[in-house]
Amino acid sequence: MATTEDQGGRGHAATAPRLPRRPVVSFALWDGGMSAFSSVILTFVFATYVASAVAAEGAVGQEAITAAQDHGSRVLTTWQAIGAVAVALLAPLLGNLADRGGARNALLRITTLATVVVVALMPMVALDADYLVLGAALIALAVVFSELAGVFVNSVLPEVSTPANRGRVSGTAWAVGYWGSIVCLAMVLVLFVMPGTGLLGITGEGGWNYRAIPLFVALWILVGTLPLMLWAPKHPASAPGEKWTPWQGYANIARRVVRAFREEPVMLQYLVASAIYRDGLGAVFSIAGVLAANAYGFSTVEIIIFGIAANLIAGIGVFLGGRADDRIGTRWIIIIGCLGIIVLGLVVLAFGSSTVFWVAGLAICLFVGPVQSASRNLLTRLSQPGRETENFGLYATTGRALGFLGTAAFAASVAIFESTQAGILGIVVVMAVGLLAFLPIRLGAAGRAPGDA
Repeated sequence: MATTEDQGGRGHAATAPRLPRRPVVSFALWDGGMSAFSSVILTFVFATYVASAVAAEGAVGQEAITAAQDHGSRVLTTWQAIGAVAVALLAPLLGNLADRGGARNALLRITTLATVVVVALMPMVALDADYLVLGAALIALAVVFSELAGVFVNSVLPEVSTPANRGRVSGTAWAVGYWGSIVCLAMVLVLFVMPGTGLLGITGEGGWNYRAIPLFVALWILVGTLPLMLWAPKHPASAPGEKWTPWQGYANIARRVVRAFREEPVMLQYLVASAIYRDGLGAVFSIAGVLAANAYGFSTVEIIIFGIAANLIAGIGVFLGGRADDRIGTRWIIIIGCLGIIVLGLVVLAFGSSTVFWVAGLAICLFVGPVQSASRNLLTRLSQPGRETENFGLYATTGRALGFLGTAAFAASVAIFESTQAGILGIVVVMAVGLLAFLPIRLGAAGRAPGDA
């Protein structure tokens, strides 16, 4: 079949050589390993331990406990905001270094191993309110390293796939990530949480049954990510031998953005639109545990079980969505996924029962993964060859530049309506704004299925 070319997309040959299987498997396993950080540390278990148990330790009376936990949430989100600024500043700079200097694989290893080390330090966070800032800072630092590592891993996608199967490869990797989260959450539940303090019998004194969990997660991340760290495809330098400094890096980025305004306006429009709806997607998972506990009274065990079910549904959704991506194109996957989340979010908002939250909340998870996977895939289609890592750095930066939207909209809705459940409205609004910004973008061939003209 002839090569197709259209506005917003690169020319792609319809026939491509079959790629080695080992890099594809390694790429998927990285998601399976790193997903444990997002699900266990950031969303469902350790961040909740820090913001709730650690923050409220020593408080007496329900009013004092509630005030302490509110303070814990503010400290946690403040440190994450600081981390977001760090990612916004570093992601495009390191992406530029990775492409121009050919340092992509080295940076992938450094940031991945740094994530492992920071997670392994988290048991230092004792069940004492004096350790609240330490816990929040370590979580934020791990977020920084994990997101930077994600920039380099995302740029591997074009090198382990072809235009014809990129949606499937991306979707399968996301699915492995969700399924890895399921297994890890289930093991955390059985080994550390129930029955009693878990099968390992680690005492709850001083919070050790929760403080030991990061060590298990660090080992999980290391095992899952090691294959890609060893076998990532070589990434040649686009400017070999050229002297590189951070100041030159930022200058190169500035010139790159100015040039993109002239030559790649579609990609810039997409970066902004996707940053908005991706922040809504991030908020769906980042506040899931808080929403379940504060609005619907879920216990720790119930939250973990909900997390396992959510990741199972999300894994199925993204596995099927990746295949649909190759058939109907990334544009329709993103549109259908965003619409599904908006409609189901309104259902949760309209019917305040825990049963509806279970059913509609899990149904939302069916759409989150396909949108995330298709968004990653679409940027590879919009990127010029050799610019993938730099563009994923900009992808992370735009996401972080607007990264306050989801949480701010959630908090504003809670304040206006004086109800945690009402915070869902803020996420729905952010998703709707992102979708409206995405719809007019003329993606051309990049947004269609690979075989379409």
